[in-house]
Amino acid sequence: MNSMDLGFIVIAVLVSALLLMLGAFSRRFFHDRIYVGVTPGLTPVGGQAVREERVQPGPEYAGTVAVAFSPPRGLTPGLVGTIVDGVAEMRDITATIVDLARRGHVVIRAVDADSRRVDDPRKKARDWEVSYADSPPPGDPLEPFEKQLLRSLLGKGRTATRGPASVSSWAKHHREEVRQLRDHLYAQTVRRGWYVKDPRPRRGGCLPILGIVLVVLWCIAMLLTGFSWFKLAAAVLLIGSAIFARVKFRRREPRTALGTAVRIQALGFKQYLATAEAKQFSFEEAAGIFSRYLPYAIVFGVSAHWAKVFGEVLEAHGNEIGAGDAALMALDAMSQLSWFDAAGAGLDLLDIGDAFDGFDIGDAIDGIGDLADGVGDFISGLDFLDFG
Repeated sequence: MNSMDLGFIVIAVLVSALLLMLGAFSRRFFHDRIYVGVTPGLTPVGGQAVREERVQPGPEYAGTVAVAFSPPRGLTPGLVGTIVDGVAEMRDITATIVDLARRGHVVIRAVDADSRRVDDPRKKARDWEVSYADSPPPGDPLEPFEKQLLRSLLGKGRTATRGPASVSSWAKHHREEVRQLRDHLYAQTVRRGWYVKDPRPRRGGCLPILGIVLVVLWCIAMLLTGFSWFKLAAAVLLIGSAIFARVKFRRREPRTALGTAVRIQALGFKQYLATAEAKQFSFEEAAGIFSRYLPYAIVFGVSAHWAKVFGEVLEAHGNEIGAGDAALMALDAMSQLSWFDAAGAGLDLLDIGDAFDGFDIGDAIDGIGDLADGVGDFISGLDFLDFG
């Protein structure tokens, strides 16, 4: 190993150690708040002043959660799904559509998305058509978010509807409207005091990407000074640690103590849906709660289990099924749908071509080699045994 190789190895180890520490300790930042002296999931009574502290040891509460047999009071499925993971996803929106169908505002019908696949059931593509119900239930007002969703999906007003809407086509061709719906959910979490600022995930903008680009350029320049296995090892170490830091370090908006309490309530309800067993329900009980809780099962990602439980109840009480239960069986099919997020944000790319105008790459490579050579000479010249 010559002095230049040694220099590159030392630089790679120092920079990698810094990047690995940044990634490893990133979970210590941006912790949620939680009430002190209050049972997790509950809030102070009657405006009682209660001390707050940061959640430990991780950024989110991960302690014991009491099972809840109903969702947090007054919260729609979309809001519940957003507070649980801090992300307004497509499944939060589609769970709202299912909830609107349960309440009688719209009708959902399964259709074949591709008629050419009808001959092979395993390849049959499923889609879902949504249309206004003939008459909405009286005394069931819509939330602003729900009104916005129906306007985007079906048009303004029942007389001006565009007719049945394909969910997949709507998500594909109305991405800006889907993004606005997600923005509405984020705004609601701030308005309700669950977050101080918009909680949408942040990846640090262009700086982390620029950092990885610089590491890659450094590695390329290092190898251009002359190939050696030591330089290749240094390049692999640098790039690997840069990717590790990029994946681990993601800025997040911490929940307030109130937001943590609501999240714990929601997790308690998720635990109930995820662990329910068919033997717990009579047919009448299952028929009453399955469709009501299905939208929440969708946002929690446990709809398959919830549908399985209901299917077992149906199997055990098949002779009790009447025509009025057809709607429940139709909603059961919704749990088989794999929803996708078609509203991903685009990337803002930097045009860095002008920054290298007149830049001599040969001089840069020579300079990098001189730097590594100097570091290697310095390390080689140290006498670690002579402290006198």
